Amino acid sequence: MPRENVLGWDIGGAHVKVAKAAGSRSISHVYQLPCQLWRGLNQLRASIDVISKQLDFSESLFAITMTGEMVDHFNSRKEGTRRIINEIEENFSETETRYFAGAKGFVSAGEAVREYRHIASANWFGSANFIATQLKDALFIDVGSTTTDILAIQGHQVMNEGCTDAERLYAQELVYCGVVRTPVFALCKAAPIEDRFIPVINEYFASSADLYRLTGELPGYADMGNTPDGRGRDKMSSAVRLARIFGYDAVPEALSLWRDVAEYVREQQIQTIINACRKHLSKVEQSLNFPVVGAGVGRFLVKEIAQRLNRRYVDAASLFDHEDIDDGVNVGDCASAASIACLGFQRYCI
Repeated sequence: MPRENVLGWDIGGAHVKVAKAAGSRSISHVYQLPCQLWRGLNQLRASIDVISKQLDFSESLFAITMTGEMVDHFNSRKEGTRRIINEIEENFSETETRYFAGAKGFVSAGEAVREYRHIASANWFGSANFIATQLKDALFIDVGSTTTDILAIQGHQVMNEGCTDAERLYAQELVYCGVVRTPVFALCKAAPIEDRFIPVINEYFASSADLYRLTGELPGYADMGNTPDGRGRDKMSSAVRLARIFGYDAVPEALSLWRDVAEYVREQQIQTIINACRKHLSKVEQSLNFPVVGAGVGRFLVKEIAQRLNRRYVDAASLFDHEDIDDGVNVGDCASAASIACLGFQRYCI
C-alpha cells in the first residue's frame, strides 16, 4: 500500500540520523542525535523516544540502514544486525518497515535478518545510489564524524569494488578517518613544533574534533561526542589535549602554536583522502565536468579537496529539495538518511 511519506533512518554507532521524504528528492525534516550504541541498546531506545516526540509517524513507511551493528557491544555483525532490527520492530510494531540491503534493494525485517551481510554497513551504497540518480558522473565523498566514503559514479552507476568493510578498506573506498572522533595519532606520526619534528604519543589524548575546533571549521551542531578527557570543547581545552599528545603542556599565550599544529595534522588527513580519491579517478573515464560531490559534517574538507583536484564542487544538499537551515544539522550532513528516505519514496510511494 503506497504511503504519503518515508522516514529514512541511518542507525550508526555514534549517531542516529533521520530524514523525512515527501517526494522522490524532497526532504522536509532532518534530525541527528547522539547514540553511543557501544554502551547498549538503551542508547538507541533513548534516541527513538526523542524522535517519536518530534515527528508524526502516521502514514509513514520506515526505510532503514545501519552501521551500528559493528560496535563492540555486539559479538558479531550478524548479532548486531539482528538485535538492532528486533529493537526497531519492537518499538514500531504498527509501522511498515523496510531495510536497505545494498544491491538487493529494500527487504522486510525477516529477510534482513537472513541477509545481514547485505544489511550491515550499507548506508554508503544508499547515498551513492541516490547521487547516481541525480548525476551521470561524479566522485562522491562523504566525510563524517568517524569515517570517509569515496565512490566513483559513471554513467549513473556506482563503480564500487567492495561491499563489506574489509573489501572497501582494501579498495580505499572506506577511509577510516573523520572530523570528530578520529584519534589524532591515527592521522600523523609526527608534527613540527618549535623547529623540531615531535613524534606523536599513541594514546587517545586528542581527537580530530580538537583539530577542527582550533581551525574554526567544526560546526557546533556536529560537536556531539565526549571529549577524550571529558573536559571542555573550547579552543583552549582542545589545545591542551593536542599538546598532550606531543608531550607538551599548552598555555593560553601559545594558542597560535597549537592552531598551527592543528593545521599541519589537518593537511595530513586531507592528503590521505586525496590519495584515495586519485585512485578512484584513475579508474573511470574523466572529463573536465566530472564533479566532486561532498556530503557529511566534514564536507568543508571535500570542498577544498575538489579545488586541489581541479574539479567542480557540488554540495550533496543541492541535489535534494529542502528548506535551508541557517544554523543546525541539514540534509547535507545526513545525506545517507536523506538518500535512503528518497530511494524508499521512489520505490514505495510513486
